[in-house]
Amino acid sequence: MANVARGDRPESNEGGYLREVWSELRKTVWPTWPELRQMTGVVIVTVVLLGAFLGLLDFGLTSLLKPLYTASAPATATPAVTATPAPTATVTPTPSASASP
Repeated sequence: MANVARGDRPESNEGGYLREVWSELRKTVWPTWPELRQMTGVVIVTVVLLGAFLGLLDFGLTSLLKPLYTASAPATATPAVTATPAPTATVTPTPSASASP
């Protein structure tokens, strides 16, 4: 592998890059199947527990805050219908001859 800090130039072709990638992948310590199953189980349990916690939190906050919104408006009130006035034409004054300098 080239040391760029010393001024060595890395190989510029794709073959050199792929050789380095393969070399690094060979150094990787892959988990065994039992380790992989155990870690996957931990992730699934964590996601389910976090989802349940957030669902309960959402339900609780909704139960607490919903009465605040519904109590402010009467339950039997009907919305008032208001008529909008028709637009009126605006008259712009024309400049008079005496107003010009």
